Amino acid sequence: MLGNDIVDLEQAHRDSKWERKGYLEKIFTLTEQELILNAEKPSAMLWLLWSMKEAAYKAENRLTNERFYAPKRFSCIQPAMDGTFNVKYRDRLFHISSAINEQYIHSIATLDLSELQRVHINYQQNQPDYAQEFSYLYPGYSLKKDKAGLPAIINHQTGMKHAASVSHHGQYLAIIYSGSLLLKD
Repeated sequence: MLGNDIVDLEQAHRDSKWERKGYLEKIFTLTEQELILNAEKPSAMLWLLWSMKEAAYKAENRLTNERFYAPKRFSCIQPAMDGTFNVKYRDRLFHISSAINEQYIHSIATLDLSELQRVHINYQQNQPDYAQEFSYLYPGYSLKKDKAGLPAIINHQTGMKHAASVSHHGQYLAIIYSGSLLLKD
């Protein structure tokens, strides 16, 4: 299962008052708070951890179809060997891949580490007609939400549905799906 989250850093800077009293304690574990407060760029670390938690939540939501808000239950774990993060939720360990630049932070979560290497990412401008834009870029496929509101990519020839994850914030939008999807059908 895949989940993703993108944070427009300029939008986050304008909208968030994360330094106010009590904010960090509501969302982040003590270890995560230490990572944020001791980081060279605390704001960037905060949004990195947030995007990882949110990506893992979206993968969990796809597995269980349960909607809830409990960011402290998703714990970012930093292994010492390679410096990458995982996110733990209950007995599940989500593997995370994050892209960080001056404009945005984008995180992808999956339960299967090898799946991270097969993920295809479609970045777009965040606009209401992003699904039509996706269909234009990939003729023969459409991006639609199912009855539960979860995105899926539909092959027009076979009718097969494939799970996708959509995230948008500010001016950025990311659609992810298995990298081999468009080659399989």
